[in-house]
Amino acid sequence: MFDVFLQYWWQFLVVCVGSYLIGATNFAIVFSRLIKLQDIRNYGSGNAGTTNMFRVYGLPLAALTLACDVLKSVVAIFVTKWIFAGSLQDQALTQLTYTSALFAVIGHVFPVYYKFRGGKGVATAIGCIFALHPLLGLCLILPQVLLIVFTDRMSVPSIVLSLFMLVWSWTALFVKTDVVCAICFTLIFLIVIFAHRGNIVRLIKGTENKTGVIKAIRRQK
Repeated sequence: MFDVFLQYWWQFLVVCVGSYLIGATNFAIVFSRLIKLQDIRNYGSGNAGTTNMFRVYGLPLAALTLACDVLKSVVAIFVTKWIFAGSLQDQALTQLTYTSALFAVIGHVFPVYYKFRGGKGVATAIGCIFALHPLLGLCLILPQVLLIVFTDRMSVPSIVLSLFMLVWSWTALFVKTDVVCAICFTLIFLIVIFAHRGNIVRLIKGTENKTGVIKAIRRQK
């Protein structure tokens, strides 16, 4: 199962480190420091992610953060493909790209630059989906938006997406690729769920904060 890794171990090492460092750049922290001269982790929920940026600073900075957090995993994956395409067999390149996706998410959630206090990995994980399975990503947009609108809680669509992707990883993805790719995607969404453990507890208790999306929409009318 891991014969490809043994044959191309140094390529995997380069991809793991490079993708982790790309993922570890947290744009919520970057933009809050550069634009607001503050650290987003000291405000709102304390999370360095899109939802807290929206609550604290509003839609423009939240949208900018979301776009950049999505794009950084896309960049990590496409840089991996660009560097190693043509020099590796197809199976090895495929496994490398999924490994790149995994370590971009690990970097986002546990960033070395910020004392391992990062975001919850949702946007970066969504970037992985769009980079590796764009049609699936497009199909998931509407259900995610509807869940956000109807629940007014970002944690609900994030957890539902993760559970769906766990099932999908061992059905459609496993059949199309191999066990290594399925393991990578499984770990990505287990990490996302782990990062939402506090949200899950609050959802069960009925104390989970609302995003404020519904209120913002009503103010525009």
